[in-house]
Amino acid sequence: MPFAKRIVEPQLLYRHQIPNDEGLLFEDLCAISNVVLSRTLRQLSDLARHACSLFQELENDIISTNQRVWVLQNKIVEMQQTASALDPKKEAVRK
Repeated sequence: MPFAKRIVEPQLLYRHQIPNDEGLLFEDLCAISNVVLSRTLRQLSDLARHACSLFQELENDIISTNQRVWVLQNKIVEMQQTASALDPKKEAVRK
């Protein structure tokens, strides 16, 4: 089972534990909506950072796979050239 590299959990957008003197957290709806919007933007920023990290890791994996395929392709070309240079009438075949 693979290990978790990134943990993404939703955060509460509007919850505070310390109210002001009157027991109200904010005085008006504008303050509440500003807090919610700023926290939403922060969550989107975190999500974008995770996506960027994921795509960078994917790009590194693709680059390493491409390099391995390139090496294998060169080995195959060398073997084809060696095999085409062999003359079956002159080479001994083992039984």
